[in-house]
Amino acid sequence: MSPPENPSPAAPAEPSQPPPPAAAAKGKGKKDEKKDDDLSEEDLALKEQLELYVVRAQDADPGVQKLALESMRQEIRSATSSMTSVPKPLKFLRPHFGTLKSYFETMQESELKKYMADILSVLALTMSVEGERESLKYRLLGSEGDIGSWGHEYVRNLAGEIAQEFQKRQDDDLPIDVLMELVQQIVSFHMKHNAEPEAVDLLMEVEDLDLLVEHVDATNYKRACLYLTSSSKFLPAPDDMLALDIAYTIYMKFGDLASALRISLQLEKSTQYVKQVYTATDDLLLKKQFSYLIARHGLAMEIDDEIAADDNDKEVLQEIVNNTKLSEGYLTLARDIEVMEPKSPEDIYLLSCSAAAPSWPSPSWVRVHV
Repeated sequence: MSPPENPSPAAPAEPSQPPPPAAAAKGKGKKDEKKDDDLSEEDLALKEQLELYVVRAQDADPGVQKLALESMRQEIRSATSSMTSVPKPLKFLRPHFGTLKSYFETMQESELKKYMADILSVLALTMSVEGERESLKYRLLGSEGDIGSWGHEYVRNLAGEIAQEFQKRQDDDLPIDVLMELVQQIVSFHMKHNAEPEAVDLLMEVEDLDLLVEHVDATNYKRACLYLTSSSKFLPAPDDMLALDIAYTIYMKFGDLASALRISLQLEKSTQYVKQVYTATDDLLLKKQFSYLIARHGLAMEIDDEIAADDNDKEVLQEIVNNTKLSEGYLTLARDIEVMEPKSPEDIYLLSCSAAAPSWPSPSWVRVHV
């Protein structure tokens, strides 16, 4: 019996060739179709509508362009007013961001181009390359409308880009006027929406903390000053004194004199600030309270005619500031709590025990009732 013939060796497998472009495009089309199948009817209708706006925004007819841009702006604004995740209009417009940017460069200077810049500024919120600051770039090229209408997240992102751009322009010795106009709008928006820390942080970044005084009101000045005074502990000199000085100015603006005095005692040349607090009121009792605060702080100060015109009032305030009657006050307190006579530790212990011990019945009473 002849041995079995050896099977011929298998031919080496040919390396897989990439699919032709037509096949790749077909595969991509299938993926897009599958993605569209995952969308609800409402989302699919929105996606198609936005794609139509993108096409019409590039139309040669200015009327068609304007209608498409205004409709697109309205869709984006309604979606970004309360942003908790990436809004659907921004998701659906992501593939068209580059197209709209390219068309923007070809547009003539007009109101329509500013409308397009506004839209690109918002789209850049989630689509721009980090460090490019495209949201700020297109905002400066856009209209001068209310930035708050695009939502809090957009305003916060814009503030961060302004801080970066400000530093760059400072280093390059470039003008910053256009940035400060935006800062005004952003600070006003933050102060109206309980975002005082963000407003203060932005003003610190652009080195214009004085602007805060114009935007505080009776409802938010305490929160703004609290953040200022807390931040001052972590700021280097002289920024720490500047933050306290702004807090002092705001407290004085709203007549919160006790808080203003507390801040003034931390400032350089504190006597000058303290005198301003005194002269801001005619209430003698309030001035006495100020004097006790100053005495506790240990500030040596002379009460002059500007602080108190009456000689008797002046003398009383000076005595308080000098702690002249401090010993007398301590003695009064000692009499009130009955510690004028020295007591041994045993006396104090027995006194505390007798006060805390429960009132048990006497043994004789118990024997009678057994």
